[in-house]
Amino acid sequence: MKLSVQEFLDSVNNKSTKKEYRYGIKKFYEWFGQTPEEILELRKDDLTQRPNENLIEYKNRAARFEKQIEKFHSYLLEQGYSINTSRNLTIGIRQLFRFYQMPVRMRAGSRVTKTVRTSKSFPLRIEHVREMFEVADLRERVILSLATDLGLRVGDFINIKKKDLPTLSQEAPISFDIMTGKEDVVAHGFLSQETVDLLKTYLPVLDQKKKDNPYLFASNGLSHMSDEWLNRLLQRLSEKAQIDIPNGKNLTFHCFRKMFLSTAIDSGIGLTAGKMLVGKSIATNDETYLTTVRLREKFLQVKKFLTIKPSTKPEEHEKVEELKGIVVKLQEEVNQQRTVTQTVTEENLKIKKELHTLNDIVNPLQPMLEFVNSFESPDAMMEFLEAIKERSATARQRAERMPKLTKKARELLHEAISDIIQKESERVKQLLSKKTGITNEDILQAAIQAARESIEEEYGIESGAKED
Repeated sequence: MKLSVQEFLDSVNNKSTKKEYRYGIKKFYEWFGQTPEEILELRKDDLTQRPNENLIEYKNRAARFEKQIEKFHSYLLEQGYSINTSRNLTIGIRQLFRFYQMPVRMRAGSRVTKTVRTSKSFPLRIEHVREMFEVADLRERVILSLATDLGLRVGDFINIKKKDLPTLSQEAPISFDIMTGKEDVVAHGFLSQETVDLLKTYLPVLDQKKKDNPYLFASNGLSHMSDEWLNRLLQRLSEKAQIDIPNGKNLTFHCFRKMFLSTAIDSGIGLTAGKMLVGKSIATNDETYLTTVRLREKFLQVKKFLTIKPSTKPEEHEKVEELKGIVVKLQEEVNQQRTVTQTVTEENLKIKKELHTLNDIVNPLQPMLEFVNSFESPDAMMEFLEAIKERSATARQRAERMPKLTKKARELLHEAISDIIQKESERVKQLLSKKTGITNEDILQAAIQAARESIEEEYGIESGAKED
C-alpha cells in the first residue's frame, strides 16, 4: 500500500486543522531532509523487526522518530517559535504516523507535550454570553445556547446535521452523543431546556429557508457555515453587546469549550466528567464509573453555572411565591369588589327606574302644585276656593235656565236670517251671476239655499224650530 500525506489530509474535515497539519508536516520534512513518503517508509521499516535482531536494538530503532520529533521541537524553539506553537507544529507529523497505525508515543516528561497557559483567548464568562444573547437573532441565539451546552470544537459543532438531533419531545436535559473528528472520542453531551425550546422554534424556520441543506447551521449553498464565519459572527455579537475585549485577546468559538471545562472544575463535577461531556480523551479506566445517568447529573450541576436565562435563587423563589400569594389574594379582593360594584349598580338602576316612574306620576300634578304654591297661606287658598264654589253655584243656576233662552234666540235668529235672504235673494242672485257668469235661475237659487243651510249649521240654528 502506498503511503500518502494527501490521503491523510483528505481525512481531516476541519479546514483550519488541515491547514495547521499541512504546515507542520512541511516544516518537519524540510528540517528532516526527506519527502513525507520517504519518512513514512522509514517509520514503517523502523517498526518491522529484522531477522536475528535482538529486542533492545529493535526498540531503539522503533523509537527513532520519537527522538527526531524532540530534536525538531528544540529546533523550532531555537528559531523563536513559542512553546505552544512549537508543540502544535509537531502534531501534524505525529497525526500522520497515527493515521497509518504507526503512532509515536512520546516519553513521559517530554518537552514536546508541554504547553503554557496563554493570554490570547478571551476569558469568556456566562455573563458575556447573556449580553450577546440579548442582542442576537434566532439563529444566533441557537448557536450561543447550543455552544454553551456542548462545549464542542468548532469543526464538530458546524458539522451537526438536522438528522443528528435527538427527539426534542423528551424531557430535558436530552442526551446528545457526537463522535468528535479530531480525537475520535464520543462527546456525551446534553441539550438543556432553553436550547430545546430555541430549537423547536428554529427548525421550522430553517426548513422553510434551507429545506435542501442538511446542516443545522447551513451556508448559502448545500454545506455548513465555516469556522471563520462563525468566529466573525461572535465578534460582531460582542461588538453589538458592547463587550470590552482587551487588546491582544481574541473571542473565538473555542472560548466556549474552555468556559465549559473551567466551569466543570469550579462546579465540582471534576475535569474528567467535563472532558467526557465535551468529547475530550480521558484514561480508559476513568470511563467505567461515569454512566449516562451520572453524566446527566453532572451536566445539571454545570448548567447551574451556565444558564443563559438565570434562574431564581432559593431565597428569591420564596419571595416570588410570596408575591404570587399576594397577587392571588388581591385578585380575590378585586373579584369581590367587582361583585359588590355590580350589585350596587343594579340597585342604582332599580332606584333610577322607580324615580322615572314617580316623575311620570308627579309631572302631570306639577301645574296643581304650582297653583297651590302661588298662595301666600292656606287660608288665602281656602278663601279663593270658597269664592270659586259660590260662582260655580251661580253659574249652575244660570245654566239651568239657558236651554229655553238659547232655543228662543235661535228661533229669532233663524227668522231674521230667513227675512234677510228672502228680501235680498234677488240682489244676491244678480251679484252671483255677475261674479260667476252663471245665468241659470235654478243653479243660482240652489247656491243661495246651500249658503243658507251652511250658515244655520255653523251657528247651530235649527230650521223651523218651535218654542216648547
